[in-house]
Parts: sequence; structure tokens; C-alpha cells
Amino acid sequence: MKEPVTLSSVAERTRTPGPLQIRFTHADKRLQPGPRLSWGPRHSNSAGTIDLDPGCTFQEILGFGAALTDAACYVLHQLSPSKRQEFLREVFSPAAMGLNTCRICIGSSDYATAPYSYNEGDPDPEMERFSIDRDRQYILPILQEVQRFCPDLFLLASPWSPPGWMKVGGSKLGGSIQRKHFPRLRQVLSKLY
Repeated sequence: MKEPVTLSSVAERTRTPGPLQIRFTHADKRLQPGPRLSWGPRHSNSAGTIDLDPGCTFQEILGFGAALTDAACYVLHQLSPSKRQEFLREVFSPAAMGLNTCRICIGSSDYATAPYSYNEGDPDPEMERFSIDRDRQYILPILQEVQRFCPDLFLLASPWSPPGWMKVGGSKLGGSIQRKHFPRLRQVLSKLY
């Protein structure tokens, strides 16, 4: 059985004595120095010990990311192009934070500037009005910018609510879908994926 990798064993092998640089990422203290820490031997009563065991694996991780909702993309569009590029580079570039997975919504979510679906108005069971035009304003341009920094970006698209006319009560807010619309909704969602 291999001995677990600890910070002290890494320090011994790499011979990196001395302080560690800690920087805050919170907006109010952004990049300010944090508390001074040093490599050192592990003490049985020391708090903050991290033991790494490369032989012990669990669930695979697809990636780490964020949600690019309507509201988030709207806010990003309010930044100047240079500030937006700087932010997206910091968040999505592999040389920086390196987020590589994003959730996007099919229609609006609770994090939208206003409720919307891809088929607003009167009932349209044939989906003749189906359109993603609303997403062309903020969401799609931001996704294109993000992909410049992270070409292998993994997107997970999730529906939040079907159009109001498909639901009991006629509203996107709350309620449930009418069973008669399940086949059509399933068909439309399969085309999006």
C-alpha cells in the first residue's frame, strides 16, 4: 500500500521550504495577500492538513463551470468589450481559472431579465412560431466569446419551463405541463440536443 501524499511529503520531495503565497479572489480583497503559510511537517493536531492519495479515486469529474443564464449574459454585455474579454479570459482560459463546463437554459430561468420561452403567445402545437431569437441578443454572443478562450467548452442545456400555453393555468411561472403536450415537447427538445 502506498503512503498517502501529504503537503509535508510533497515539501520534502520537492524541497520547497519557505512561505506559500495566498491571494484572495473575493471582489473586496481581490488579489490582496492572505495569511502567511509555510510548508512544514505534519503535526497530529494541526488544522488545515490536506492529504492527497492518488491511488484513491471516486466519481469522474466532467469539469467545473458556471451558468450562462439570460441575466448573466445581459450583465456581461453591459461591460466594455475590453473588460468583458478580460473577465472571460480570467474565468475560461486554461491559463487562468479554466472553467470548461456551462449550463445554459432552454428558454428563461429564474435568472432571466424577464420570463420567456421559445414559443410565446397563443397555443401553437405545430411549433410554427418556435424561435431562439431572444437568445441571439446576449446568450449566443457570450457563448461565442467564451469558446474563443475554451474551444472544448461543454454545454449542458436544461429546460426550465415550457411555454405557458402548454401548462395548466397558462403561465410559465409555476404549474405543470398538460399531458397532451408531452409528445410535442419531447420532439422539440430532441431537436435542440
